[in-house]
Amino acid sequence: MIKLHAFEAGWIALGRFARDAIERNCADWLLAAMRQLFCSPYEYSSLPFAERFSMGKELSDCILRLCPKQDALSRAESYEKIASYYHENGEKSRAVELVEQALALVQGETLSDDVKQEWIADLMRVLGKYKQ
Repeated sequence: MIKLHAFEAGWIALGRFARDAIERNCADWLLAAMRQLFCSPYEYSSLPFAERFSMGKELSDCILRLCPKQDALSRAESYEKIASYYHENGEKSRAVELVEQALALVQGETLSDDVKQEWIADLMRVLGKYKQ
């Protein structure tokens, strides 16, 4: 019973955090909420499917609206996080498209070689995973 109560409390808090992020319309908050729902080291697949993906859709829509105002690296990070939602939602081609866009943005940036190579390696790993 305690485990169920903790699960419900955690889900309520996560939902509240996602709603707050959407209301604030702040890229940092939106990305943090997306990370919690779809890129977390914790297993959230047992959360209510419809609610989780509904939140993911809202978060991704808000993030995409903010993307044109962001610099290239921020857009790349946004695309990578949104891609995780689409991949998990079964829209693998959209996930691949977003990671490829992120990769193109990073490749076009002037960064130190080690930083650029780290970004590219991470994005290539994600891209490989999503293309499977």
